[in-house]
Amino acid sequence: MIAAHQSKILERIGIDGPAFIDFSTRFLKEFGSAVGAPGALIDLCARRQIKYLRGIHTARKMFGSQPQRAA
Repeated sequence: MIAAHQSKILERIGIDGPAFIDFSTRFLKEFGSAVGAPGALIDLCARRQIKYLRGIHTARKMFGSQPQRAA
C-alpha cells in the first residue's frame, strides 16, 4: 500500500499523467522497440550507432523537458 503522503507513482518517475493516458492505447506503436526518457533513448541511439529511434517525440511529450544526455 502506498502511503497517502507520498506523491503519485507517475509523478515519482517523472511521467506526465495526461500524456501517459493519451499514449497508453498506442504505446508500442508510438515508441517502437524502446521506451524511456528522452536522454535514455538518445543514449540508446549512440550505443546502437543509429541516428533515429522511433519514440523521441513521444518521450518528450510524456516525460517533459528533461536534460538530454550526450549522444
